[in-house]
This record gives sequence, structure tokens and C-alpha cells, in this order.
Amino acid sequence: MARIKQILLAGVATTVLMASPALAADMYGSEPAELPIEGAVDLTPAGDPEATLQALGYSDIEPVEAEGDAAAEGTLYFNATNIDGDRVMVEFDAHSATVTGEQPAY
Repeated sequence: MARIKQILLAGVATTVLMASPALAADMYGSEPAELPIEGAVDLTPAGDPEATLQALGYSDIEPVEAEGDAAAEGTLYFNATNIDGDRVMVEFDAHSATVTGEQPAY
């Protein structure tokens, strides 16, 4: 009698273990639900860097190709005319959308 109980228990356990993945797929669906993250902040800069420079009084804005670490860190360079009418190279941080430097253009 004990042997029959062991065999029945093993059969039930095997059936439950084999059916669990199929039952879980039906119960939860095949794709996890996307949950909104409360308080999430978009860290991409708002707007266009050239538009930001224009708003700061720069004109004749021309992008300069950034190379190496500067490009990887999100630093952009522009040749532009500043508010005093001088031709300058502007260093712009794309992460904070701010001018981080200005020097005479050559």
C-alpha cells in the first residue's frame, strides 16, 4: 500500500512540474507588461543646440566635427559670431544644453 502511494505521489508531482510552464504562459501571457516608471525624467536635452545658441545671441552658426573624447562625452563645437560681432568657436555641452566655453576662431 505504501508503494502505491509513492507511485501516485511521484506521478502527481511529475504532472504538476510538467504543466507549470504551460499554465504560467496562459496565466501571465507571453510578454511582460510594461510598467510606467513614476517620476522618470528624460535626460536628453530639449531642443536643438543651434536654436539654443541663436537664443543666446550667436549668429552664423556652423557645426564643427567633434573628435575623440569630446564626441563621446557629448561636447559639441560650433563656429559662430557672438553678440559683439566677433567670430568665435563655441563649446556646447549637449547633456546640459549649455555653453561651456568660447574662444576666438582662427
